[in-house]
Amino acid sequence: MAALDHRTELLPFAVSDEPGSSLTHWTHAHWSIRVWGSLGPFWADSFSLALSHARIGISRGFARQDGAGRWIADFLLSPAADAPDPSSLDFLSLASGAASAHDGGPIVLSHYALDGSPDIGPCLYLEVRGPDRLGFLGSLLRALARLELSPREMLITTRDGEAFDRFYLKTLTGGVPSDDVRRALEERLDAAVRARRAGSPRPLADVAGPAA
Repeated sequence: MAALDHRTELLPFAVSDEPGSSLTHWTHAHWSIRVWGSLGPFWADSFSLALSHARIGISRGFARQDGAGRWIADFLLSPAADAPDPSSLDFLSLASGAASAHDGGPIVLSHYALDGSPDIGPCLYLEVRGPDRLGFLGSLLRALARLELSPREMLITTRDGEAFDRFYLKTLTGGVPSDDVRRALEERLDAAVRARRAGSPRPLADVAGPAA
């Protein structure tokens, strides 16, 4: 497993616009999938939700978009006992699939942070922590998509049953999210934190806020 080190300086850039993928079988319980090329703004939403629906979790990984709009992503997969063999899946189809009605289920958070300061450039930085489960990432990405927020870089980490995910967010047109969108996101994240403290998780999409 030491060969999988998800750091920005160790990931290559996509070499072309043409989408591609490469699957590696590491152990009985772990695989890694690398995808690259020109993908839609919500490809990670479709991709992660499709994997969770197939009972395959994303344990950790990294994805980023370059200045030309091409993506490079590398994820460590953890299939459940009843999941299909990852080698039987068409990962590019999962990344390019239409939005699913399956939203990954409710999400609870123990902590989040938002930063839109000039130090991080023309984007909104989001950091979340919460109890990990199958579909955690997909639920979060679907909530962001409903606010028309598209991650342009993300780092996914799971350790000791806790998810720690970081995102650099922009609008669909590549702009900085507005104050209204930021406030709507804060309301939904606050509700997810309160839900965990109360022991009654609710889907982020159920919290009041501007419609995406």
